Amino acid sequence: MYNRKDSYYYKAKQEGYKSRAAYKIIELNQKYKLIRKGDNILDCGAAPGGWSQVALNLVGQAGRVVAVDYAEIMGINNPNFTFIQGDMKDEKIIEAVHALGVYDTILTDMAPKTTGIKVKDHVDSLELVQIAFGLAERSLKPGGSFVAKIFDGEDRQAYIKQLEKRFKEVRTSRP
Repeated sequence: MYNRKDSYYYKAKQEGYKSRAAYKIIELNQKYKLIRKGDNILDCGAAPGGWSQVALNLVGQAGRVVAVDYAEIMGINNPNFTFIQGDMKDEKIIEAVHALGVYDTILTDMAPKTTGIKVKDHVDSLELVQIAFGLAERSLKPGGSFVAKIFDGEDRQAYIKQLEKRFKEVRTSRP
């Protein structure tokens, strides 16, 4: 059984991060230099806000982080942070995201409500990634980065092949 309250959970609480997931984006950024000072970042499915916190630190005063989620994000009080509460499938939400400009990096750590049925959870995960990728196609700067979590399953490799047609470089990682 997976224990969400592992050492990363306690480390995140101790270091002031909203979630243990903060360490995923820290590790990915150290490896791939996805987020730089001055960048504009879109964080899809951002609650509770761990990735947004890290992104804000990385972009500095000249950058901006826009976060979108159903659930409200509390406690990130930074003038360079904009939170949009709502459904990523809602055209009004999509328009609000676009109205804020184009993005250097689009992040999604969205996960479906898991059922324990691996095939269903995989398909639901892939659907969420496709929603975020739809935003990326419309609002990612040329040469920008798209970072997505995809549950393992039979369609994962086929989707990665689709991404390879759209991006100069596609990498997979298990942070």
